[in-house]
Amino acid sequence: MWIDVSHLGAEVVERSFRGMVKRCRDFGYDLARTPVEVGPTTHFMMGGIAIDSACHTDLEGLFAAGEDTGGVHGANRLGGNGVAESTVFGGIAGDVMADWVAGRPRLRVSRSAVDAAARRVLAPLGRAQGERVYDLQSRLRGVMWDRVGLIRSGEGLKIALGEIEEIGRRAEEAAVPGGQEYNLAWQDWLNLRNQATAAWLIARSALERAESRGSHHRSDLPTPAPNLYNVYVRAEDKAGPGCGRNRCASADSARPARRPRQPPSRSD
Repeated sequence: MWIDVSHLGAEVVERSFRGMVKRCRDFGYDLARTPVEVGPTTHFMMGGIAIDSACHTDLEGLFAAGEDTGGVHGANRLGGNGVAESTVFGGIAGDVMADWVAGRPRLRVSRSAVDAAARRVLAPLGRAQGERVYDLQSRLRGVMWDRVGLIRSGEGLKIALGEIEEIGRRAEEAAVPGGQEYNLAWQDWLNLRNQATAAWLIARSALERAESRGSHHRSDLPTPAPNLYNVYVRAEDKAGPGCGRNRCASADSARPARRPRQPPSRSD
């Protein structure tokens, strides 16, 4: 696949897309004058945490904004709107959070919960043998590209969910060499647990969306459904990868909620 903007004229391209012109030249391509080979890649998350118009979540004291949230862009984000979303909702979240904390007492922290969390994240450092983090990370990326990429299918998504669950279980038994100081492998292990959780949620939501819409395309269901609806996957829908639990829910046992799409609420 190639992109060719030479018809705009070299002067226009070099003036309007300076950054891309320079980046292409760094790789031996001349965007202003010749076709440049391109390929698909993950660029933006259009799903995420459910929030209201003031950036509240269902968890008291947790606020979210920007690419971590879902629902702002619908089925396909328009180019340039990502920065606008971060600017608008980031400002709203900042103001709302400042008002929320004003006058509130400091929350009490459970020492036992903190100690338990510390034990979980330190666990791989104490293992002499175990799964290799980067092998699991590479496998997860392959599964998401092959099964949950540009073109999806119900069968492929179910296979992906099973593989993601297995990767999540195996990640809990991984061993990380070295200590706590500047240990990139340890950081990547922490990332892997979160990546497996996010991958599971993406694949499970895609399986529940029994249609093709926007950037979500299913080869087995190539047309949009007649009615609009949102898909919500709750934490209790899964005991899955990266959650620190011993069992993972199967792809068929967790049933996300479908709700008719409602117009956005307004808050004064």
